Amino acid sequence: MCLPDSSLAAVAPPAVSTKVPAASTSVRRSLTLRWIIGVLCSLNFAVFWAVPIVVQGQAFHLGLKYVLRPVYNLLDQSPALRGFATRYIYSKPQYSDFFATALLTLLSSTAAFAAVLRSQLLYGSIPWQLHVAYNFVWVGFGGRVMGAAYTFAHKEGHNALLYQRWWRKSVGNVFECWVGLLFGNVPYNFTTSHNHMHHALDGGKGDSLYCWDFDRTSLSDFMVYQERALRHMSGTSSLHYFKLRGMEEQYRLLRKGMLTYWLFTPLALGLLTRSPWFLFAIWLQPLLAMSFFLALINWGYHAYIELDGNGEHLAVVNSLTILDGQDDYFGEDDHMAHHYSTQTWYTQTHTYRARVMEDLKRHHGSVFKEVSIVELSALTLFGQFDRIAQRHYVDFTGKLSQAEIAAMLRRRAQHKEMSCDEYLDWQRDVDAQLLASKCKAE
Repeated sequence: MCLPDSSLAAVAPPAVSTKVPAASTSVRRSLTLRWIIGVLCSLNFAVFWAVPIVVQGQAFHLGLKYVLRPVYNLLDQSPALRGFATRYIYSKPQYSDFFATALLTLLSSTAAFAAVLRSQLLYGSIPWQLHVAYNFVWVGFGGRVMGAAYTFAHKEGHNALLYQRWWRKSVGNVFECWVGLLFGNVPYNFTTSHNHMHHALDGGKGDSLYCWDFDRTSLSDFMVYQERALRHMSGTSSLHYFKLRGMEEQYRLLRKGMLTYWLFTPLALGLLTRSPWFLFAIWLQPLLAMSFFLALINWGYHAYIELDGNGEHLAVVNSLTILDGQDDYFGEDDHMAHHYSTQTWYTQTHTYRARVMEDLKRHHGSVFKEVSIVELSALTLFGQFDRIAQRHYVDFTGKLSQAEIAAMLRRRAQHKEMSCDEYLDWQRDVDAQLLASKCKAE
C-alpha cells in the first residue's frame, strides 16, 4: 500500500512517525493530504453522483435497454441521418457511426443545461428537484450521456481530421472544447495530455495518470490516487510536465484550454447568473464527478502488470481488453488495442488480438468478458478475484484452474514498480534535472 496498513479501517490514514528522516516525513505528510483529498472526492461522488449512476445503470440493464436500443438502432441506421453526417460533418463515411450517439448526447446535455440556466435566470435559484433531475440527465440511462461525452472528447483528441475542414475551422472539437465544459473537461486535455503523456508513456512513469506505484487492491491507495487524477483533470500536472520538457506547442494549447475552463467559463457564468451555487453545481461538480470516474476506470484499465526477464512490461498484460462488454463505446473496451494498435478502427480490433494471440496465450493476457470497465475496476479494487476468475477472465489456453487465475490476477494487481514514496522522489529528481538543464541552456 502507498499508505501503511491499519487494522482499524481499510482506508484509515497513518499517523506520521517522528522517528523517520525529515524528507520521509515530508513525503508522508504529502501522501496523507492527498489521501484526505481523495476521501473528500469520494464522499462528494457518493452524495451527488452515485445515486444517478447506480439507479440508471440498473434500470437500463434490467429492462430499459430492451426498449431504448431498438429506438436508437432505428436512428443510428437511418440512411438519411448517416448521409447528412457524411456529407456535411465528418471527413470519412465510417465516422458517421458516431453521429446518432453524438447528436443525442448533444441535444440531451444542451437541453438540460438550458433548463437549469433558465430557472436560475428567471427565479434566481435551481430547485433541488431540478438539480437532481439535471444530474440524472447528465449521467443518462446506463451512464450513456456521460460516457458518450467522454468518449467523443477522447475520439476528437486522437483524430485531428475527424471532421470536415469547414467544421474544424469554425467549430473545432465540439465535445473536447465545448460540450466538454459541462462535463468537467479542460479543453485540449485529450489532444495534449492524453496523446503526449498517457499514450507516449503507455501509462508508465511520468504519466499524469500513472498508477503502478499503488496496490490496485487497496482502497486506501485509491484515495491517494484520486488526487493524482484530479490534478490530471485540472490540467496542472500535465502543464508542468510540458513546461519542463520544452514541449511548447502542447504547453500553449493546454494553457489556452485551462484559461478557458478555469477563468473565462466561470467568469461568464458568474456574471450571467450571479450565483456561486450555480457555479458549484453546474460547472465544478462535473469535473469532480469525472475525476472520480476517470480514476476508477484507469485504475481498472491498467490494474494488472507483469514484467519480462528484462524488467520490461508485457503489453498483453498492462492494458486490458473486455469482450462483449455491457457498456462499450465504439471500441473503448479494448484498451489493449487502443494503446498498442491505436489506428485500428473499433470494429476491427479483433484483428490486433489475432496478431498477438500467441503472446496472449503464453503470458495469459489481460482479457475479460461480459463485464463493464466500471464493474471490473470495482471488483479489482475490492479484491474479488475468485468472482473475476469464475465469470469474466478469458483463458485462451484453457489450462488454468479458477484458483490459479485468481491468484495470478491478485499478484498482478498488487505488484508495484516502486512505492509511492519512491515515485515522488523520482519525480522530484527528474524535475530538478530538467529544470537545471533548462536553466543551463538559457
